[in-house]
Amino acid sequence: MDTNRSYVLLLGLGTSYFLRERSFSGAKDASSMPVWMTALDPLRSPQRFFDRVIAADDGYADSVLAAVAEWKERGWDLAAVVPVNDWGVPSASAVAKKYGLPGLSADSAHVTRDKYAMKARFEAAGLPTPRSISVTSEAEMLAAAEEIGFPVVLKPADFSGSGGVSLAHTRAEAIAAFASSVEHIDRYRDVFPIDGSRYMVEQYVDSQEEISVEVLCHGDRRMTLAITEKYLSAPPFFAEVGHLVPSHRTGDTALTTLAEKACQALGIDHGIAHVEIKFDSKGAPWLIEAAARPGGDGIMDQVERAYGYNPYTLHVASYLGIDPFPLVRTEPLRSSAVAFLKAQPGELTSVRIPENLPESVVSVSVSKKPGDIVKPVADWSTRDGVIEMVWNEIFTERITMPVEIADALSGEIFG
Repeated sequence: MDTNRSYVLLLGLGTSYFLRERSFSGAKDASSMPVWMTALDPLRSPQRFFDRVIAADDGYADSVLAAVAEWKERGWDLAAVVPVNDWGVPSASAVAKKYGLPGLSADSAHVTRDKYAMKARFEAAGLPTPRSISVTSEAEMLAAAEEIGFPVVLKPADFSGSGGVSLAHTRAEAIAAFASSVEHIDRYRDVFPIDGSRYMVEQYVDSQEEISVEVLCHGDRRMTLAITEKYLSAPPFFAEVGHLVPSHRTGDTALTTLAEKACQALGIDHGIAHVEIKFDSKGAPWLIEAAARPGGDGIMDQVERAYGYNPYTLHVASYLGIDPFPLVRTEPLRSSAVAFLKAQPGELTSVRIPENLPESVVSVSVSKKPGDIVKPVADWSTRDGVIEMVWNEIFTERITMPVEIADALSGEIFG
């Protein structure tokens, strides 16, 4: 292959590359080839720091395959196709298979996008995961909730970002939660590549303590890169409101082994996977889900600040067929966090970032303006801004400073 006419294609950025910008830099570090992305209309949505933006819907394999074939006719060869978020995983798998490139199998791409199929693999591997039942109607949902026992969690089977996920303690709450989940899917059905016909009723793990484990997978080897502390909104929703790297649980071999076994059970053998684990009231870990792509919400940026290297470089290297493990740095240098700003529900009258910010804050981004209507916290779509923080120390106990600082700043910024 003539690498002068070859390129690396990142998939999953076509919907939004916010908080995933460092994937471009990581791809550049992994090879000297041009780095491309997709967009539905490159003419009207230029992304100037990419080497090229090609016209395709990265959530649909046929669309990406057609675009890749068009550019092949123009003399450009695809060297690697790399999923960066959930929507790009199945498409990347199909394109890699077509062109004989490193990538996930179709089966692995499927079970990492279908949460019920994922749970079945966890159970078959003997891994601890909350019991769940797949349903398609309110009647099936109520029967499943009675079988599992209240309280239960209701969620779409193939969505992400905590969208449409909520807790129900009673039949009445379950009916309302199911209707809300169906409404959520209907709202986004034409925006994201989802089937949206199935939902899950899941056993509730009664705790607000949750982590994610970022696992590097390459061939038959898997290695934990970082454990991230997660901060959740209050029930009945499970919105992620912040992340801290490294978690005070870093170095817990039982957790890293569990996360790596989860990736093995799902057949993830390329790139970075994102595994979410929750702890019950007795401290026992439960696998919630895993994704065959790097953690979102800027988690990779926090890993980079904390450990001193860009994890996207390893992710892309794996999809180029390059052994990424020599690039890993195992000791954190500092602590880094991202947390989301939230205004009070209602109409915003003012937005002002204060001149004097806490010393730990290294970036602030506000997504609302005066006159906007603010919704209560529910999922990723109800965030009103984001801050990032760094401390030159490693925390050995669970802290809540990231969300405390975000809450305090939200009170100052939004009026």
